[in-house]
Amino acid sequence: MKTLIAYGTKYGTTRKAAEEIAKSLPGEVALVDLKENKDLDVCAYDAILIGASVYGGNIQREVRSFFDQNHHDLVAKPYGLFIAAGNDLEVERNYRVYVGKTIYDQAEIREYIGYSYDFSKMNFFEKTIIKKVSKVTENVENLDKEGLKNVVQWVKEVERRLYKRETDKTAEQGTGTEE
Repeated sequence: MKTLIAYGTKYGTTRKAAEEIAKSLPGEVALVDLKENKDLDVCAYDAILIGASVYGGNIQREVRSFFDQNHHDLVAKPYGLFIAAGNDLEVERNYRVYVGKTIYDQAEIREYIGYSYDFSKMNFFEKTIIKKVSKVTENVENLDKEGLKNVVQWVKEVERRLYKRETDKTAEQGTGTEE
């Protein structure tokens, strides 16, 4: 099975989560930063995961563009969404607002995967806002291991479904030729 994990990240949290997910998946996995690779053929994959992070109340422009460019092909495949955000309350709102209700509603899994704050990667303004809003004063990493595990289990379930479909198709063809 071929799985695409496409993501957008501001400070690396979503990349780190995508890498953690990829390490646990069976089959061939393509890990793609949408900022670096905008031309993807989603039809070449059996399952697709799309990750984003919330920054300034929005998800990355490259993730929104990915949905705009691939909407038609995407909804024909099993796909899931994961998001890094300061809290899980922003997950549904950000996906519904920025990629649309249809994309959000048709995703087979929508998972919150935690957050991190690395002040060494932020400018003065960003540090000040994060400290004030989140009440965090030092670096913190809080990846949601359960959320990551749920995403991995979903991909493995997709693989089982696809394998069963292929097995059933082969059995039907075998039955049809014996008559």
